[in-house]
Amino acid sequence: MFVRRSVRLLALSALTTMFLSVAVAAQKTASPTGTVSVCKEIDDDWKCVGESAEWAANTNFNVLFVNSVPVGVDFIGIVFHKQGSDGKDVAFINEYQQQMDPKYRKYATVGDNFKLPAGTYSVYIISWGKRESLVHNGNFTEYFAKTTLKVK
Repeated sequence: MFVRRSVRLLALSALTTMFLSVAVAAQKTASPTGTVSVCKEIDDDWKCVGESAEWAANTNFNVLFVNSVPVGVDFIGIVFHKQGSDGKDVAFINEYQQQMDPKYRKYATVGDNFKLPAGTYSVYIISWGKRESLVHNGNFTEYFAKTTLKVK
């Protein structure tokens, strides 16, 4: 009886480890696979309308993320960091969690949710599980997409 329980426990433990390994592998985003665009709006055909890498300060905008493959995660993050003069992230601004079906490749915000004061910003699309929860250093090395936005 004891041996059977031990074997079942060992088998359950092995299966759990295997499933966790597969889940972690699906979330790996070591090299960028998509693009992120800043737009006035996104049309019904997933096209960025009024796209620009420069934006007026304190003016609302939307974000369009298009990935080359399904994201493989349930939640993505849109993360904003202010850049220093050397182009490196120096200040965390904000992050937004977005639910997304793992089979999908595209995500768009609607409703002009974002606006920023003057400055230069990194805009990242990341797997939510890769976010920095305690210290926000930025300069991510693993992300789905990144762009630089100049706000004047």
